Amino acid sequence: MINFSLEELVRIYLEEKSSRELIEIPDDFYQNVGRHVSRLNSELGRSDGVRGELLREELWSVVFMVQEIYFTRLVKAMAAVVRGQAPAPLIERERYAFTEIRQILEKLQAEILQQTISGKVEVTIPGRITNVLCIMLSDFREKIVGVDLKSYGPFAKGEIASLPAPNAEIMVKHGLARRITVKA
Repeated sequence: MINFSLEELVRIYLEEKSSRELIEIPDDFYQNVGRHVSRLNSELGRSDGVRGELLREELWSVVFMVQEIYFTRLVKAMAAVVRGQAPAPLIERERYAFTEIRQILEKLQAEILQQTISGKVEVTIPGRITNVLCIMLSDFREKIVGVDLKSYGPFAKGEIASLPAPNAEIMVKHGLARRITVKA
């Protein structure tokens, strides 16, 4: 893409969005779009009225299309990587990134999936979550999600609450609550 044109960007956008596979784009595609965006921004700074509005609209369209192209390519390439395939055709920067991603996923698979299938994984049973009684020292108007994934709050000053121990410790540490000890 030696000379950038809006028509070429639209063509690539439509082709990438309608194709199930990655389409071939020039290695300098993103650089050329970047230069065009820079020119548009520069011209926009010198324009007002109708010309300014038209330039803003073109700028928005160009940015939208290039983001859509990027994210569409990303999804297609990741789908290929997950299937164990090398996505193609890619520009050089994409090829480098997806090679690294593929290697990381292969390592993750070896560490997790293969150990699980072979029965070599140690399964730890989560410890029992105990609750602690607290008296609230100030109003706390937010709800919190406890480590037990239950919702707690909001709390009023003087209210007594039974919170999971880790959450209670955070409230005490920040001076929002005081632990209540019950003697038998």
